Amino acid sequence: MTEFEAERRMPATAEQVYAVAAAHLDEWLPEPVAAPPAGHGDQLRLEWGGSWLQVVSGAAGTSHATLHLSVPAGQRGDDLPARLRDSLDRLAVLSGSPG
Repeated sequence: MTEFEAERRMPATAEQVYAVAAAHLDEWLPEPVAAPPAGHGDQLRLEWGGSWLQVVSGAAGTSHATLHLSVPAGQRGDDLPARLRDSLDRLAVLSGSPG
């Protein structure tokens, strides 16, 4: 497995970002998720196929999102770092945050 990770500050609450992330996976993730993610609402964490999204609270109504993707060996991931950043940007917009 090859691991990729990106982080982004979100100008929305952690609870808001988590709720949008869980409800709109296909709109912000770089690739479709085959199986529904397991939610860990008490930790504001979604997990699927070795990949995950974790959202933590920040100061004054902001939050911080970390997106971690595991890619099977042999699968190309050349553009995945940029796609992860784009995914977090889409999540910020969907959460009501400016891009």
